[in-house]
Amino acid sequence: MTSNSKSLSKYKPFVSVVIPTYNRKNSLKNCIVSLFNQTYPKDMYEVIVVNDGSTDGTEEILKEYEKKAPCKFKWFTQRNQGSYAARNLGIEMAKGGIICFIDDDCIADKHWIEKLVEGFTDGWVGGVGGQIIAYNPRKIVEEYAKFDQEEAIKGKFYPSFLITCNAAYRKDILENCGYFDPYFRSGGDVDMGIRVTWKGYKLKYAPDAIVYHKHRTTFMGFIKQRYAYGTGCSCLGKKYFHFPLLEIFIFLIFKLGLNIILIPKILGSKDKKKELSERFLNILSIFSYLVGIINGYLLQDYPEDKVVRDKIESLTLFKNKIRLGKRNDDKNIR
Repeated sequence: MTSNSKSLSKYKPFVSVVIPTYNRKNSLKNCIVSLFNQTYPKDMYEVIVVNDGSTDGTEEILKEYEKKAPCKFKWFTQRNQGSYAARNLGIEMAKGGIICFIDDDCIADKHWIEKLVEGFTDGWVGGVGGQIIAYNPRKIVEEYAKFDQEEAIKGKFYPSFLITCNAAYRKDILENCGYFDPYFRSGGDVDMGIRVTWKGYKLKYAPDAIVYHKHRTTFMGFIKQRYAYGTGCSCLGKKYFHFPLLEIFIFLIFKLGLNIILIPKILGSKDKKKELSERFLNILSIFSYLVGIINGYLLQDYPEDKVVRDKIESLTLFKNKIRLGKRNDDKNIR
């Protein structure tokens, strides 16, 4: 492939939409309906649902919507192996040159597929990620637990990647990268971002490709989510020899301490109730993440023969960002 390869946005390629699902049949209904109402030509896309061993009657819902589908609709059931293994089955069964990913707790804007496809403006664009907006947030937990796709692509918190609840990749690139790593239960989207950019492709942000995500509504759900992110980070550290896991851990300890130290300053502010709530969630988020890293490192295994020992530029750049971030926070303390 060269940089002069044909832009996929200049014509209407056939698209496959893949949804992994597990015990969320009610949310899944809304997701499927939003995909049936897309502006993209109905004969130019298919919806593939992979049921990851659900026990809540998900198959009955899939049978029902299979009869209503205005586009091609396929569904498969596998034993519970995690969302990335489910996505891999969807990729294998997909007919599209572009594969869009959405989660079962999301609702797609009617222009979603169209706007993701438009993001593939040249042959070097390997993946496109859209904007993720909280669906009808009512609690501070929902407002806090936002997903910033633009920052993910810029590589602010991790090496550049696409948040998979609103992402599209060219199928040939996914095949070239070996699909998602099924050893990940969390963090597999970061792993894919590392591998796609390592091959020289770029990731692009498409702000008009919108999905509405149902964020966690309870503190326990929020804690479990952050804990899972921590275990995913630990898995990245085990897979990539040069992944800066220790630096991340130290940086998070530093951030946790900084958040606690700054609490007295908030007590004197006019809007202290809101600021204290956000500070508490920030502390809770970091602590849960740290516990996830520790437990993931101690309890998770990763095959030794799959460890990547090569130096990867994106990991080096990310390591430098962590160090710079710590220096900037150190100035704020003074």
